[in-house]
Amino acid sequence: MTVTEHTSVKATLSVLILCMACSAPDAGREDRAAEGYLKIVAAEVSRPTDGPDLDFLMLATRYRDVFLRRSAVRALGRLEDPALVGALTHYLEDPEATVRAEAANALAQAVHHGDGKPVLDALLNRIESENDEQVLGTFARTLGRLSLGDEDQSLALDILLDLGDVGAAQVSPNLAQGLVLGLEALARKSGGDLLSDQAKDQLVIMLRYRSADELTAARVRALALSTLRHAEALTERYVDESLRDPDPDVRRIAAASLDLVPPSLRTEFTRRALGDQTLRVSIEALRQLADDPSNALRCQWLDIAAGKTNMRPIRVLALEALGEPCPDVAAQQQTLMDAVSEIGATTDSEWLAPARALVSLASIAPELAEAVLPQFLEHENAFVRSYAASAAALVGQTGALRVLSQDPSPNVRTAAIQLLAAQDSESIDELLVSQLSVEDPQLLMIAARLLENSPLGPQIASATLLAFERVSASQRETTRDARRALLERVEEFGDAAMISRLEPFLLDFDPQVAMDVARILEHWSGQSRQPNPEPLPRTDLPNPTELNELRRSTVILHMQRGGEIVIRPLPNVALTNVQRFVQLAHDGYFDGLTFHRWEPNFVIQGGSPGANEYAGDGPYTRDEVDLQPHWRGTVGLSTRGHDTGDAQIFINLADNVRLNHDYTIFGVVVDGMEDVVDLVVEGDVITRAEVVATR
Repeated sequence: MTVTEHTSVKATLSVLILCMACSAPDAGREDRAAEGYLKIVAAEVSRPTDGPDLDFLMLATRYRDVFLRRSAVRALGRLEDPALVGALTHYLEDPEATVRAEAANALAQAVHHGDGKPVLDALLNRIESENDEQVLGTFARTLGRLSLGDEDQSLALDILLDLGDVGAAQVSPNLAQGLVLGLEALARKSGGDLLSDQAKDQLVIMLRYRSADELTAARVRALALSTLRHAEALTERYVDESLRDPDPDVRRIAAASLDLVPPSLRTEFTRRALGDQTLRVSIEALRQLADDPSNALRCQWLDIAAGKTNMRPIRVLALEALGEPCPDVAAQQQTLMDAVSEIGATTDSEWLAPARALVSLASIAPELAEAVLPQFLEHENAFVRSYAASAAALVGQTGALRVLSQDPSPNVRTAAIQLLAAQDSESIDELLVSQLSVEDPQLLMIAARLLENSPLGPQIASATLLAFERVSASQRETTRDARRALLERVEEFGDAAMISRLEPFLLDFDPQVAMDVARILEHWSGQSRQPNPEPLPRTDLPNPTELNELRRSTVILHMQRGGEIVIRPLPNVALTNVQRFVQLAHDGYFDGLTFHRWEPNFVIQGGSPGANEYAGDGPYTRDEVDLQPHWRGTVGLSTRGHDTGDAQIFINLADNVRLNHDYTIFGVVVDGMEDVVDLVVEGDVITRAEVVATR
């Protein structure tokens, strides 16, 4: 059934929708709106390509309720189906500006990673008659992200620049933000090559953008600065001015650009940035310093930073940077030894500085590191033992790595076998086979990949197939990566004798696994095989009452080191992911879990039962991307591909607009950003997650 066909199903749904939408406001209107939204979400998450769900979404765009109409248009875009471009184009003429803006974004999402020419044509036909600056700002964002041929790309850039062809003071915040987002996307995907001189001039003007909306104005300046960096058009003058900007994120990007400053000015600029009162600015300066050639002044600054025990992120980065030899090696070694010695005297939450100091010490003074290594190898914290594995590899302690390969923690085992494999000094295939008896998806995946080209042949086929069958029995979608890696070895070393064991998996719950199995069976038998996956049932959506409760909910993460991270979920944007997040928080799922990933001035990521990228809640959730950019403080969903949300969360420590349109935002940190989130480092523990009703 195509989107243009008129069927009895559509006629019936049309009557239903009109009846739901035409009633006058009364006490039941909120419930009817909730019911309409839930039906839209239910149709969206089914990812229809045709049939009743797609027909319903098409008809739902006729709701009188603007929020519902906008939600339906957004849902169509989330299907990422280029065949819907023609239908979505119609909504660029909706009477409501917010719907038109949503339609522009939905059009771009429909051709995500595909040919953007049809969307460019649609925008060209509408842009001259559009006068709302919020919509025009979305048009500008869209023009920048489209994948186009050279000629069309130049046309898109010209249109984008025409939209902002007025003095910076005359551009509204919405339009200015859209313009700079469009130019940033264009520069990022081309390494700056697609930006014309006129575009660079426009960005220079935006470096001084001001408006009554101070937050948006600062974002415009910050994005303009980073885009000029992409385009290699950033001069010391702009860095100097931006280091004096009142907004810390403008100063942060200036600090990240110190490598572009001439040596004659760099020392002074670095001193200013290191002394900035905002942590994320000094972090960026320290990261730049860490990449500089080693000299006395660099090492002096790193030594000072390494002594800042009250500034954990700064101290950890400095200790890591001291892994490169300094002119005064004795002083450097003493600084690292002082930090290493804290491992037995500090609380469990203060292990990261000594652990990273150990790795740096192993790089510059292996004999000193080897002497203190045992207390790290035996530490009760698995994160510490993983760092001990890195140090053991640096000092040549192969025996220690083999001991760690049998560690109770799968993460420690994973680190150990990867380091052993990298040494390539002796066969570890038998050791790798022994790892296939564990349940951890990451360890299984790594072990299977390291067994490629193993001389053990049939033994590998048998062991990996057995592991595949065992893990498949758990029916957890989040084991996909591990199961596919195991199947690679089954295909490499197996043969037709295993066909009967693989055939049931043509009906696997994971479509990608079912397709892998079909390919393997065809390879072995020479006969065409068709996958027929049987997906697991999806989680029921909330009812209207539960939806309204979600809209009034706040989640508080109580941290072991003290402080609270207060998150406001966004059910009107990402309902299915909010529903799971709030439910898991209510059930105690996050209690005792960690933020296992810390990327300074990028993200902190956590909520994994295995404290790694590959262990999460069993069923996948759908992506629910939105117009909302990944601004600092937004809470996103970690994925490993399209529609693979597993309840791991990340918090943006900076404006990470390169994540836009690929990663779901389902919440915003409303309290605790600077005094808690910015101080979180790897391994910090969430003591308890609490759900409270706030509105």
